[in-house]
Amino acid sequence: MRYLFISESEDSAPNKARLKPSLPSFATVLLLVLSFETLAQATTVEQLFNIKTIKVQNKIVEDKKEYNGYVKIADDKIYTVTVKQNGFIRNLTSPNIYDRVREGQKLFDIYSPEIYKAQIELLSASQVSPELASMIENRLKLYDITEKSIREIKESRKVHKYLPFYSNFKGVVVEKKVTEGSSVKKGMEIYKIANLSKVWVIAKAYEQDRAFIKRGTRVEVTLSGSKKVHRAKIDYIYPLVDPKNKTIDFRLTLSNRNGKIQPNSYATIKIVKPKKSRLILPNTAVVTKGDKHLVFVPSEYEGEYKSKLVNAKRISSTEFEIISGLKKGDKVVNNSLFLLDSDVVINGED
Repeated sequence: MRYLFISESEDSAPNKARLKPSLPSFATVLLLVLSFETLAQATTVEQLFNIKTIKVQNKIVEDKKEYNGYVKIADDKIYTVTVKQNGFIRNLTSPNIYDRVREGQKLFDIYSPEIYKAQIELLSASQVSPELASMIENRLKLYDITEKSIREIKESRKVHKYLPFYSNFKGVVVEKKVTEGSSVKKGMEIYKIANLSKVWVIAKAYEQDRAFIKRGTRVEVTLSGSKKVHRAKIDYIYPLVDPKNKTIDFRLTLSNRNGKIQPNSYATIKIVKPKKSRLILPNTAVVTKGDKHLVFVPSEYEGEYKSKLVNAKRISSTEFEIISGLKKGDKVVNNSLFLLDSDVVINGED
């Protein structure tokens, strides 16, 4: 146990006194000694060195953390439009990136030699064998030709060079690989369509905040440029730690039926835990050195203070929570840096 001792002493009197010619040397010294004794009796150590103490107190604290993130298109709301035959397309109804697409909307007309040949076979088979005609109809459906188009072919008894291609999805065009008149190959990706009725928010937390980041934890989200608070739950914690930043990504989902939340927007995520009573000290009473936290407490002798290791956690820029090492009502030095020397910080023990 290490101690820091501050004492009052008559030795602090000057070795030499400036004497007035009218007083003898002995009288001058006697007056100086009596003056210092009077000062020592009237002034405490705490007053002389401005040592302030404070008691450990309970305080109701709201534990909260804030994290930064961004809005992302939900992976399960991105759809790919492909073609199942070689051909040529025209009459694109959504020729631009970010065009809106309705479910059931015609995206383009397509000419395919395979589909053209199947139409001829259908018209011939419908006069000879209903079973064969049904088989050809099924083949056209596999090419994404709708029942409506097949019915028009049969009713008009005409072969159509171009047939309409309809969207099975609604959303916004986020990728487009064709232009008017493009040739396409079987299996080629034509569009990517994103449904923005829900979006993800991806946020980053440091590893030491694992206790806050749990699946199902309620959070509050605000977006840049908006004061609206969105409430959600953490629904996924990514399994890998970022090797460069040593952060953990977590995800939450927001409803976006009105389409006002835009992907790539900046987001602030706040996690608030229930309020509870904690032992609190101001940061001026706690000395931090590496992963150690020290306080100074009065010893059994007046004017002496000893360093004491405590388990503490910073909860704000001005306060520490005392987890162990002190109890409510314990007295500690508030201006602890006044008593600090490097030897105490390195070797301080309870």
